Amino acid sequence: MNELAKRKRLHRQKILKPENLSFFSTPFWIRSLWALLAALFAALAQPNELFLYGNWFFGLFCLVPLYMALVDTEKLEEASLIGALFGALYHALTSYWLFFYKNFAFWTLGTTTIAYAVIYGVALMYGCFLLHHTDGCRPFAFALAWAALEFAKSTGFLGYPWGLLAYSFTGLPIMLQTADLWGVYGISAFLALCSSATSELILQKMRKMSPSKSCFRWPTIAGTWALILLLYGALTMSRPIPIKATLRLLLCQQNTDPWISGENEALYANIKVAKQALKSIQEEKNTMPDLIVFSETSLRRPYKDFQSWFEHNPPEEPLLPFLRNADIPLLTGLPVVWNWDTYEASNSVGIIYPTGRIGETYAKIHPVPFAEAIPFWEFSWFRSFIQNVIGLEGGWVMGNEEVIFALSPKDRDDGLNGMNTLPTIRFATPICFEDAFSELCRNFIHRGADLLINLTNDSWSRTKSAQIQHYAVARLRAIETRRALVRSTNSGVTCVIGSDGRNIAELPQFITASIVVDVPIYESRFTFYLNFGDWFAWACAAFVGLLFVWAILDTKRKNYVMQRNIDHL
Repeated sequence: MNELAKRKRLHRQKILKPENLSFFSTPFWIRSLWALLAALFAALAQPNELFLYGNWFFGLFCLVPLYMALVDTEKLEEASLIGALFGALYHALTSYWLFFYKNFAFWTLGTTTIAYAVIYGVALMYGCFLLHHTDGCRPFAFALAWAALEFAKSTGFLGYPWGLLAYSFTGLPIMLQTADLWGVYGISAFLALCSSATSELILQKMRKMSPSKSCFRWPTIAGTWALILLLYGALTMSRPIPIKATLRLLLCQQNTDPWISGENEALYANIKVAKQALKSIQEEKNTMPDLIVFSETSLRRPYKDFQSWFEHNPPEEPLLPFLRNADIPLLTGLPVVWNWDTYEASNSVGIIYPTGRIGETYAKIHPVPFAEAIPFWEFSWFRSFIQNVIGLEGGWVMGNEEVIFALSPKDRDDGLNGMNTLPTIRFATPICFEDAFSELCRNFIHRGADLLINLTNDSWSRTKSAQIQHYAVARLRAIETRRALVRSTNSGVTCVIGSDGRNIAELPQFITASIVVDVPIYESRFTFYLNFGDWFAWACAAFVGLLFVWAILDTKRKNYVMQRNIDHL
């Protein structure tokens, strides 16, 4: 009887895993270390305090230990634990700056780390199942599945498009240019393929198998993909898009901590640097800016309701007299109250004209989940828990309109064969991390925006790498849309990004300063990505879904064959 059971077990292994008979031997604790090592390498690939602009070498190979751990794992519950370890450590190392969010370190970093442990645990459990049922295209399936996973975690209300593999190329914009074809996810898929292809070579060696032509197939494909990225990037960056006009902006970086500095101190810091810049322009007899730009929530009070207050504050240099003397409109972040009885207000951007009149305002549409918009807030028991246990008083009301601002620039000789060629320039103002969401920015362009001006405040994160992470995410919008992206921030990264992702101008981080920039308005070109959006990510998701269905059906078929053969033993 024991001999029959042994024969059945060996037969089951032969049918299900013929190539892995001698490979499922690495202890679970070692495979867990591999997953943790992969998380460390992946975190080093992202912008961090050691490598401020990330490290592309780690980006190419960071997932090798994770891939090998999954291939060497037979039990799905172990694969889930391996995924949870990777997800938790990777999120904690890359989003460490969430620890500095007021006094909510446990809720911001702790709970999100737990959440990503669950997300990656579930995702990589299914990923492990796919890897063991897609032997012929396993590296390719892994790459596309990874792109689909990044897309899923970056989309919707809970979307968090940080920590994507493509950001390891932050210091190599030439490798990011294909984003105008397939967005960020095509680049992430390439990097995941580099890891999986390298892993297959290592696995061949570990199994002591003679190298075959097939084992070099995937590295060859990855190398060809890299060459395509490089050539496309070089060609694109060597052929700049013609500029049809410019918009002269004065960007002010106040460099104050909004949770420590007083209201007047922060506002005065902006006015002071703006006034100094305008004085220098007058002395040099240059053309004045078309627009002054402050950062997110630079005005703490609703402007319409406190206009008289701004006539006299800040005491050192009141805002409205300053604007009248400068005779330049101001674009700034400010709250807009929708209902004073319940104090429902939106995190908004508005234009204040020298006359004191406020023009159009845009209310932030995509909130920071659980910080700016709290689900189930309408239920008193949940609201009480959030207020009394966590300490949050409430969030912002979200906007529902994609507002496009219009501004007529001053006539000047801008080097474009005469005077400025556009009577009106149209722009959109994604607020804070809205510039991380490509779908929203695509919509702005489709509604007629000539450029994007992002107002943000990341000073609470306290580190340069945290602010560069946001910059790395945002710059992809410039490449995807082939429009200029302006970032006016509290403490960094304040810059103007050209259509190829390279900086036209930039201020150093964590200093109080300003900069005057002629922002290019490029000839309107609708890229493949602008027209079709995240088609590649959806294709990856569809492919992985079909592959998963096929794997299930194939497993059932093999089990049927196995059972039939066992019954004949």
